Amino acid sequence: MDLRTHLGMIVILAGLVTMSLLSTTLAGSESSGGTHIHRVFWDGFLFAIPIILAGFIVVKARWALMAAVMYGTIGLALDISTAVQELTQADGRATVLVLSGITGLLNFLLIAIGGRGFLDVLRPASPPTNRAPNPRSPSSNP
Repeated sequence: MDLRTHLGMIVILAGLVTMSLLSTTLAGSESSGGTHIHRVFWDGFLFAIPIILAGFIVVKARWALMAAVMYGTIGLALDISTAVQELTQADGRATVLVLSGITGLLNFLLIAIGGRGFLDVLRPASPPTNRAPNPRSPSSNP
């Protein structure tokens, strides 16, 4: 795994956790609540998964890049649907729209950088070196 990809993924995942924390703080009193189980699953998706993925990326688990791409894809779909919902409501909140835009950008970067990093794993690390030409075989000498 390339060091730039490694650091980029960790920074993006940290940014997503930070944005989730900011979003949760801003929506504190406005949130509809839901059941306790719903809140546990949602917090797990917003906080636990990115932190766990970042941990696996730190230890250079190759599969973590593709798992981060899948996480980013789900996150981007949720961000797009949230933005569309806010834009179609008469009393749409600009704060929610801005937060969805920022997290949407972070999720897109997670997909792009993670996907490229995953594909780079499949490519050889360095180009092949020039080898000396094969000597002629004794049977080909006249």
